[in-house]
Amino acid sequence: MKNILSFIFLFLSLFSLSFADSVRIIDSGDEAYHVRMQLIESAKEEIQISYFIFAEDTTALEVLSLLRNKAREGVKIKVMIDEMFNHISNDVGAHLLSENVLIKNFNKFNILKLRRSIRYRMHDKMLIVDGHKAILGGRNIEDAYYDRAKKNYDDRDIYVKGEMANKASIYFNNLWEAEHLTTFSPKKAVASSGSERLDQVGRNFISKSALTTFDLAAWELGATEVENVDLLHDPISAKKTKMIGTAEGLYNLIRNAKSSVLIDSPYLIFTKELKKVLKDAISRGVRVRILTNSLKSTDALLPQAGYIGQRKKIVRMGIELYEYYGEDSFHAKSMVVDNKIAAIGSFNFDPRSQNLNTETMVVVNDEKVTAALVESMDENVSMAYKIDNRGRPEGQKSRLPGASLKKKVLTRLIQYLVAPLIKGLL
Repeated sequence: MKNILSFIFLFLSLFSLSFADSVRIIDSGDEAYHVRMQLIESAKEEIQISYFIFAEDTTALEVLSLLRNKAREGVKIKVMIDEMFNHISNDVGAHLLSENVLIKNFNKFNILKLRRSIRYRMHDKMLIVDGHKAILGGRNIEDAYYDRAKKNYDDRDIYVKGEMANKASIYFNNLWEAEHLTTFSPKKAVASSGSERLDQVGRNFISKSALTTFDLAAWELGATEVENVDLLHDPISAKKTKMIGTAEGLYNLIRNAKSSVLIDSPYLIFTKELKKVLKDAISRGVRVRILTNSLKSTDALLPQAGYIGQRKKIVRMGIELYEYYGEDSFHAKSMVVDNKIAAIGSFNFDPRSQNLNTETMVVVNDEKVTAALVESMDENVSMAYKIDNRGRPEGQKSRLPGASLKKKVLTRLIQYLVAPLIKGLL
């Protein structure tokens, strides 16, 4: 009987291991670019892409050129973009559709549904290949997210191979079929013009050997096998319901925190729900540290205007508050709980992510992965100043050091004149 039980235990252990996921954190923009391109090139059956922003620059055109090539090989291509930030030109879009690259827009602007059109946006950022490999995180498809612009984003992604990628694929397909997604329909476009543009980009892309200078298989050897990884996402709906899905999943992690919560959020505006969950954690003796953008580094004045007036209150809650002061704009969205649980994805700790946008976060319960994330987060904190209980940067003469006069004036105008009128939309 003992031998039988031992055999069953061994079998179950092996079965479990065979379904373990492999994960790796991606901090470098250049690395993030090459992994994405190699994953696309490696696809055999299907590529699913969803992004908040899809630009019309070098990176975007290179991605689209490679997607077209894969479509010609018979790979099924689905591209989902938030309609407000889909910058694919009409000629390129028309050509892609003629090549069986399927593109859909999330919540197309509709004057008859103005409130929904403005409020509810798709903020997911996912690349899924063959339902088995995926990249999720903060990066959109635009040069600045891959260290290819004059001013870039300091961002973070997570690569996952295994069952969680399949969960992301299922979520993608469910959203793809939702009624509030519409087929991208370019108007008055000449497909041949788009074809010529992608042909030229493709030739330049291949001439740079972008697909041969990076060894994806060797890179994947640096991934960590984990037993506990999951995907947080919001329900499939044209109108997001408050405090369910991704936000509730993250807040539950904080509710169960025993010793520490570390948060990276480029846009930070406390909601009453976030304030309560962090206040309760602090009352239990949990250390809370948050890193966000300074006015100098931020790319978005609206959320910054909503945040600046909260700085003093946040610190006086007992939170360690830091503002990024690097040359790039901080854009990583991550959380670590008790040095055991790591979360990386698209969620900002603000009203939009909590109540309005679709968001995705990968949650990994593994100390090795968490240690790597803490190291990455600490490196960003080393490029930040701490905010004191007066709401001022420690050791700085100015309340908003390094920010231009134009930024200061515009932010104050937004803070006092605009923000009160659009509360909850920041």
